[in-house]
Amino acid sequence: MSEHLQEASSNGTLEVGGGQSNVGYKLVATREHDEAVRVKISVMAPRDWLLKQGFKHDATLVRKGGARLPIIFDGTLDVGDNISVELDASDTICPSIDEARKTFPELGLMAG
Repeated sequence: MSEHLQEASSNGTLEVGGGQSNVGYKLVATREHDEAVRVKISVMAPRDWLLKQGFKHDATLVRKGGARLPIIFDGTLDVGDNISVELDASDTICPSIDEARKTFPELGLMAG
């Protein structure tokens, strides 16, 4: 069973089909049974802007520090979806809290 460590939010840029939009993103860090830290990143993005950019399934989040991260929508986006949709990155597994802090400085100092 995993242990919730921390949630944080930050701002970045969403890139889709040559267009860019400033977005907020959320990070959730949990400790796994083997002391590894799993970090989930999600973005809430406006459906209509995404559709205007030609978005169907995937985009790129440029995080605060400049790191680029592929993010996806579960399914194919269309006008029937909510006005704001969640896009998710693949979870990142870091071997330790220290490594998670280095990889995701947005988390700040997590409780150890």
